[in-house]
Amino acid sequence: MSMQGIAARRVRRAQAGVGSATICLATSFGLQAQAADADANASKTVEDLIVTASPSISAFSGTLQNTAQNVNVIPAQVLTDQAVSSVQEALKNVPGITLNAGEGGTHGDNINLRGFAASDDFFLDGLRDTGFYTRDSFNLEALEVYKGPASAQFGRGSTGGVVNQVSKTPQLSDFYNGTLVGSANSEGRATADLNYAINDDTAVRLNAMGEDAGVAGRDYVENRRWGVAPSVSFGIGKPVSLTLNYLHQEQNDTPDYGIPFAFGAPVPVPRKTYYGLPSDDRTITRDDIGTALFRAEISDKVWFTDTARAGNYYFDSRMTAAHYGATPPAPGTPLADVLTFRDRPSVAGTVSTLMNDADLHWKFDLGPVSNHAIFGIELDREESDLERFANQLNQIPGTPILDPDPNEPFPGRQTQVTSRPDTVTKTVSGLIEDTLDFGEHFEATTAVRLDRFNATYNEPITAQHFEHTDTIASPRVALVYKPTSKISVYAAYGTSYDPSAENLSLSAKTASLAPERDHTYEVGVKGQALDGKLALQAAIFQTNMENARVGDPTNPANPQILAGEERVRGFEADAIGHLTEHLEIIAGYTYLDSVTLKSTDPLSVGAPLLNTAPNQANLWLEYEFTGPWEIGAGLNYLDRRAADVDNTAHVPSYVTLDAMVKYRVNSHLTLQLNGTNLTDKYYFANSYFSSPEENHVLPGPGRTVLLTASISY
Repeated sequence: MSMQGIAARRVRRAQAGVGSATICLATSFGLQAQAADADANASKTVEDLIVTASPSISAFSGTLQNTAQNVNVIPAQVLTDQAVSSVQEALKNVPGITLNAGEGGTHGDNINLRGFAASDDFFLDGLRDTGFYTRDSFNLEALEVYKGPASAQFGRGSTGGVVNQVSKTPQLSDFYNGTLVGSANSEGRATADLNYAINDDTAVRLNAMGEDAGVAGRDYVENRRWGVAPSVSFGIGKPVSLTLNYLHQEQNDTPDYGIPFAFGAPVPVPRKTYYGLPSDDRTITRDDIGTALFRAEISDKVWFTDTARAGNYYFDSRMTAAHYGATPPAPGTPLADVLTFRDRPSVAGTVSTLMNDADLHWKFDLGPVSNHAIFGIELDREESDLERFANQLNQIPGTPILDPDPNEPFPGRQTQVTSRPDTVTKTVSGLIEDTLDFGEHFEATTAVRLDRFNATYNEPITAQHFEHTDTIASPRVALVYKPTSKISVYAAYGTSYDPSAENLSLSAKTASLAPERDHTYEVGVKGQALDGKLALQAAIFQTNMENARVGDPTNPANPQILAGEERVRGFEADAIGHLTEHLEIIAGYTYLDSVTLKSTDPLSVGAPLLNTAPNQANLWLEYEFTGPWEIGAGLNYLDRRAADVDNTAHVPSYVTLDAMVKYRVNSHLTLQLNGTNLTDKYYFANSYFSSPEENHVLPGPGRTVLLTASISY
């Protein structure tokens, strides 16, 4: 089959899936094209599409192949083939990411990226997605993971990188797609993706989802959510365009606070062991996000983009976790004699956001040098208005740690409010970036962003008031060498900053502190193989955080000081695309050497960073037969990682195996069978370790089999 035929076939596959309207020949350079342009794309080679693909973020210029940092793109078709329903599940395709567990009633997506916490580094269509919720994938065209510090483009945070969600948008072709998913796990899920072209430049689209699912091996855990995402686009393909989209998602889960540690390892109990109180434990969220994306092409050398958003994220989190009380069990104590108590953190509240990001692009020549300049202004207001409730730790009798009673009597829902913290952050940012093209082989980028980040904290019950303002510059420089059109070699330096109120909270310990700062050096190569069918990239890097927040042992109140130093050195490589005409691959490997170099806690010096796996790998292969059949299989490997700062507690390594079989009944109906964790491996995906008394790990799902019927018209 010709390369044009492969491209056309992938268009047809995308249209016959769960409503993805893109060509999903996935490459790590972000290969995407609209299904409405299928005929035009079929006449292009895969090589052409790879070379011309660009980031979805307006603050980046040029192609992803010439973007001087490691970028992973996971398109919607991959999520469909793997029967993935959430962002957190999808990120198993990106090595270098580990999952964190929640603390104190927090919930939602919580990850480490390249060894550093990234719970505040989720973006949606280029703007920060601040809420604490489980992000469903039903309205996503792709996920983009930009690794390495990117404060020049994204603002605060991004020490290890950011995760950007790309929403589905209306297309100039009519299609009506849906899926029904069921399993022996009492799982039910349905999605719909409806698109209607009103005229030759205006279209509307509606995506919807509903799910009610248990977790294999965790009998009391229940995930229930639904969502709807309407959108309308005006001026599609015209010099001036406007897209309006809205996302509403709700969830009402029976959450999982996992299994505690004992003597440095998870307590050896069966996977089904549940330490919560399911009659009252709940994670309830209601998320409303409205976004407007405007683009005006003044000429072929000047254009303007503006993205505006209003968001409201409500949550009510009531969870029960195992807690050892005043002291953990002494080493050598028989576990049969150990009791655990019920830690019941509870918090409810709303996070509201108003954001606007405007970028002016200008291409011009200065002598023999071509320039692509970007001038950006971003305004951001975020507010976290919470109610925290009294913990019932001392009100519920202990239960045997090897055989906890989920039906143990307890005082009921917490009603005593202990604090009502309200935190408001206001950010004003300016960006100047210029990419200089010195001809066929060299390209250089310089960028600097200046942020003024103001945070105000008020708590009426304790009459606490804190305010802090940081004004900080984030530079970035990069050089790209292109020996051929198919190979790019780059070197880059970047910084990021983490202010005290990054996660919308201030305290007496942190209110006076300057931001944490880090510096990253990265050298990498991106290229194409097999006549442009396979995309490859690899990089080595080092990130230093030289003023990490640590406790002050000289102060009885134990405020924090900027006296720590952390370092991560690493190597990563991945491949994505076609190995043959019919065989596709997504593969990645990351090695992370993390260490605490300085700390006020001498036991942590020399220890690895929390929940950072030294080795991590993923592999997914799909083979499409000439007939209606398609098969896929893959694995995920995560190395042993430290759970506490003293490197005395660890989460075991694991390997899980997945597989898929797909049968296209006709042009409208496809049946797909997915099996995940086929060996029924008892493993732990998320971890949290505050102290020897308070800690837990979350077991991953047991063997799960899903049957999906996809309907397309």
